[in-house]
Amino acid sequence: MKNKISLYSEFILVYLFYLFFNALPSGPALKIGRLLGKAFYGLDKRHRKYTLNNLALAFPEKSKEEIKGLCVSFYENLGMVFTEIIRLDKYNSKNIDYFVETDFTPLEGVYGKSGILLLTAHFGSWELLAKTFGLKGYKGNVLARPLDNPFVEKILYKLRTASGNKVIYNREHAVKNIISALHGNEIVGFLPDENASRRIGVFVDFFGVKACTMPGMANIAAKTKLPVIPAFIVRLKGEKGGYAKHKLIIEPPLDIKYTGNRQTDTMNILKMFNEKIEDIIKRYPEQWFWIHNRWKTRPEE
Repeated sequence: MKNKISLYSEFILVYLFYLFFNALPSGPALKIGRLLGKAFYGLDKRHRKYTLNNLALAFPEKSKEEIKGLCVSFYENLGMVFTEIIRLDKYNSKNIDYFVETDFTPLEGVYGKSGILLLTAHFGSWELLAKTFGLKGYKGNVLARPLDNPFVEKILYKLRTASGNKVIYNREHAVKNIISALHGNEIVGFLPDENASRRIGVFVDFFGVKACTMPGMANIAAKTKLPVIPAFIVRLKGEKGGYAKHKLIIEPPLDIKYTGNRQTDTMNILKMFNEKIEDIIKRYPEQWFWIHNRWKTRPEE
């Protein structure tokens, strides 16, 4: 556990970034974020190694030069994502349509009439995805792990909940809170694309390699049979080279074939989840969170 001096130092640094980026217009802020991401690529040897290895694992057909190019693009996008997270207050109901192209048709006839399991990932500007849902009137719950720094967590919590969304922390009573929200016909967003420990995870193919996957969302889907709706946000490159525009991709509910066997259903649903996330990553490979060691936990054999 870090001491208070370290925690306060981190908080002050983050708050200074917050003040700086929020004082800038969107275009210059994203350009600086992009440059910071590229600088991070040059300085961060350990995570750069993870990223290069993960990209090579997922795209064995690509050359070393192509993998390196993707890695650089990823770090640049990561810098912009960081910028957009600390600038979340800049997005509001009056300007959100300028920044995010949306079509909520798949939610019509479902939202408010049934609990919804929203399948997304650490892809694109995922915090902006949640904010867009809230601003457009589709408020819900975000499942999250609290940051190690409680002072920085307070900033992030305020940014996440400003549009009416709620945060369900991945703690002792998380499942109870999730089920309660679903019973209230609310949306609960999940990001099941992180590595899980062998103790709680299930191994499912991801880019053709066994990946230890958190089964919680699939378990809930198998138990409740509530609609599972995939949703991702994609960064669009503008005609003038800008990166402020996004497109929200919301798909119809997954067509899940239930067998009546919970364990079989959970595994089948997990496969669908990984395939859906893999598909969007293949279309926009630089926009996923490659820095995370997704294949860290390996099968015992």
